[in-house]
Amino acid sequence: QCCKSLKALHIPNSVTSIGNEAFWNCKALTSIEIPDSITCIGNGAFQGYRFLKSIHIPNGVTSIEDWAFDGCIGLTRIIIPNSVMSIGDMAFYACGKLTSITIPSRVENIGDGAFEKCIGLTKITIPDNVTSIGAAAFAGCIGLTSITIPNRVENIEFNTFKNCSGL
Repeated sequence: QCCKSLKALHIPNSVTSIGNEAFWNCKALTSIEIPDSITCIGNGAFQGYRFLKSIHIPNGVTSIEDWAFDGCIGLTRIIIPNSVMSIGDMAFYACGKLTSITIPSRVENIGDGAFEKCIGLTKITIPDNVTSIGAAAFAGCIGLTSITIPNRVENIEFNTFKNCSGL
């Protein structure tokens, strides 16, 4: 169990990786400063941050692991840098206030449920390098009205666009 009253977080430049569930369920956190030294955001690292509104992921991050920002229901803005090559399962699950997101051009795989229940999303452009879109990756994105899928995509798994009533 983490510090339930923690409101702000500054991670020093000496840190290179944020481990699994490092700050899981710190529900009061409203501000996070992630240094450029970080290369990986681990499983469930920032899961359950209800009051977090925006986050800037630095250019050195290459991987956003499973459940990294799952349940960040207040998140309205996120910038994912071009250095990111993989977006894990349920990485942004139920981030319902996100209205747009740019998936970086280096990403090859979008994990299962990566953006599931992001009901505020209206448009997604999947970059040309993506070859696989996971199961339920965009399921329940009822605000989604437009999606562009590149020619390199070989696999679109089951329920990828389930309940996307706006498409």
